[in-house]
Amino acid sequence: MLNRKSFLIVLILLCVSFVKAEDLNTKKMEKVTKEILDVFVDKEITDNSKMLRKYISNDWLEKKRINVNNYKINNYSPDNYNIIYTGGDICIAVISGASWSHLLVFKFTEEGSSYRVVPKGISESSTDYIDPWFFIKDYLCSEYNYDKDKDK
Repeated sequence: MLNRKSFLIVLILLCVSFVKAEDLNTKKMEKVTKEILDVFVDKEITDNSKMLRKYISNDWLEKKRINVNNYKINNYSPDNYNIIYTGGDICIAVISGASWSHLLVFKFTEEGSSYRVVPKGISESSTDYIDPWFFIKDYLCSEYNYDKDKDK
């Protein structure tokens, strides 16, 4: 049975092997990911969606015929985050709250001089939202799937 660290390593390797990468600038991707995640965790921002819309790929929006202003951008409102991998055209981060952690994979595209994310799409939980990540492994660690007694 895989522990959490081994699971993350295996998941990263799987993501990297299945994603056809353009080898974008890792520093730029990490900078944009940090900007996005800073909006996720900032409790002072009253309209996160307004700030996050600028990071959504215009090419993706045009292809899907979506007016981004008609949607909110999903952000889970985590307490903190940690960027754990950047390479190819993806950036992987773990976001977490008091009793949960999600692994997010952001896929990037270069549009002019900007790096933007290629979203997973319209959220399955609410059609009012766009999920800005390309892949999610939710409840990586939570009070619901963690057996406290097995560590004793």
